[in-house]
Amino acid sequence: MTAAERTTGPSPTGHTERVRSAIGWSYLLTAGRFGSSVLVTFLLAKLLGPAEFGIVAMGTVLIMIVQTVLQQGLTSAIVQREGLTPDQVDTAFVVLAVGGVALTLLTIAIAPVWALVNREPQLTAVTIALAPTVLLQGLSVVPETLLRRELQFRAVAIRTLLAATLSGLLGLGLALAGAGVWALVGQQVASALISLVVLWLVCPWRPGRRPRLAALRELWAFSAHAANAGLGAMLSSRMDLIVTGLVFGPVATGIYRLAARLPDVIVDITVRSLQQVALPALSRLQHDRVSFARYLARLQHLGAVAGLPVLGVLAAVAGPLVRFLGPQWAGTELPLRLLCLFGAVNVYGVLLGPALQAIGQPGRLAVITWTRGLTGAVVLVSLGSLLHGSRPPVQAAGVAAAGVLLQLAVNAVALHVTVRRAAGASLRRFVLPTLPALAAAALAAAAPLLAGWLGIARLTPTLGLLVLGGGATLAAGVVLLAADRPLRHALSNRLRRRAAGTDLAYR
Repeated sequence: MTAAERTTGPSPTGHTERVRSAIGWSYLLTAGRFGSSVLVTFLLAKLLGPAEFGIVAMGTVLIMIVQTVLQQGLTSAIVQREGLTPDQVDTAFVVLAVGGVALTLLTIAIAPVWALVNREPQLTAVTIALAPTVLLQGLSVVPETLLRRELQFRAVAIRTLLAATLSGLLGLGLALAGAGVWALVGQQVASALISLVVLWLVCPWRPGRRPRLAALRELWAFSAHAANAGLGAMLSSRMDLIVTGLVFGPVATGIYRLAARLPDVIVDITVRSLQQVALPALSRLQHDRVSFARYLARLQHLGAVAGLPVLGVLAAVAGPLVRFLGPQWAGTELPLRLLCLFGAVNVYGVLLGPALQAIGQPGRLAVITWTRGLTGAVVLVSLGSLLHGSRPPVQAAGVAAAGVLLQLAVNAVALHVTVRRAAGASLRRFVLPTLPALAAAALAAAAPLLAGWLGIARLTPTLGLLVLGGGATLAAGVVLLAADRPLRHALSNRLRRRAAGTDLAYR
């Protein structure tokens, strides 16, 4: 940052360019992670089975709860706070490092209890092996958060892509060697370790001061609410896995986890990529609610255009995709299609959390997320009694359907609280621009119906992926371009600028 920027703040033009660059790098890092992690996941799925995926998913849920307790509050406080001092940053790092050690030991201690509750003896060793990732995450939080605060997503992209690629290769090597469930464990631990090493290499910040209790108190006022909201959000989003493991066991959990993997990654790439930029960018607009609401609506439109049609295409190719994985995954098609619908609903909720945090209202977010999590627990436990004794794919589909209904209700409340009450904007202005993308997704998802009518529904897996995927993509693209005027305008301007630049280059 220049001397002028330190005294007067960054210029609007400079900030806009930084946000655009950050969005680009955010998409790149999640797209790269998508390419590597999805390829690795599906290769591992062919080599392993639902039980192995389920056991690791059950262990990972506990690790994620502990990591959220460790990191969430201070992360949001560092990103959102306008005036951040070096003492506050150094104090946060020491707290997270010491907390990482303590929570790692606590995770190891409670691993046998977690295995006993889930009625899965192998889960003890798996959870203990995953426990060091808590400390590794604690050591990563401050440098990564500082990079995100300054919208330095290029460095974050380098770290993420290297970790995903190298750990994926290790996981595949272990699976081919017959390591079974330990291939998935080794992949996760290696990813956390590589991420930490690369992050400290690319981040220029180093701790240099002693921790100060006063600095911790200054961060804590925001952190307590943000940590509460973050833990609620994590439990809300993972309650499906927690209850599926507790009620149905590892096979149904593995089917559900694999079915959720692709929709989750698509939402990660298209909307959570924007979420990474949304908190620091919206925080700079927190005192201008008109600009805040306008920018939030633009981000939501961009996320819908990028995410909804792709989820529709994924729903279209669910059948051949599951046949490609092998008979051990038979029946996963319905959970996958339902979870694509869940992802589509979630597209409208991902940005609402950062929006509430950006305007300093994490308490409202905490109420919403905890209500969703507790309601989800009650609904899913009740569902478990109804589906007890059913086949694992049916159990996974039941959990997915319940999740769709819960997310619809929660998003309706969250949209009202965030857009209408907190930002003072119109819901119509927020939702209406996304309808063309929604229509494109619905048409793409209907491609198997057309294939069945034409008598080409039972193609080989590879040919089915090509035919159904290509047809669904073409249909979604035509609808989107025909109905979405802002998208056409943006593409036209980009082509015009590129043509003008090419013309100047030849003069």
